[in-house]
Amino acid sequence: MSTTFTEVLPPQASSLHNAMTWVPGKQAGTGLLTVHTLRASMSYLVVEFPTSWDGRAFHLAKTNEGSDPGSESYDVFCGRNPRDCQCSCKGFAYGQGRPCKHIAAVSALLDNEALWGLQELVNPGQDVSNTEPPF
Repeated sequence: MSTTFTEVLPPQASSLHNAMTWVPGKQAGTGLLTVHTLRASMSYLVVEFPTSWDGRAFHLAKTNEGSDPGSESYDVFCGRNPRDCQCSCKGFAYGQGRPCKHIAAVSALLDNEALWGLQELVNPGQDVSNTEPPF
């Protein structure tokens, strides 16, 4: 049984109510991330990749069209210093460096150690087969 992690995300300029769900993959640093906003739900296959920068880097490959049909994937870097975080999405570029929903989601996963392949998260026996976004 795979454990699902759910978290409310901070508001963004494009959506005041955001949340994410995470289903860890078989290897640490991999899994399925779904970001829920007021306009759409976007799913990404996530893989961590090595970086020489002071932090961790992830590739998010879209599994559905989402809010930006012109993009197929994003690269997210979460630095030890939160001001060093970067994302290749348009929201990060247009937001003049303010964290986007991708940075917020990956940061939440890192803060909660959900990317480390932990199978014993909170409420491991909870039925999450019909989980709705919390808004």
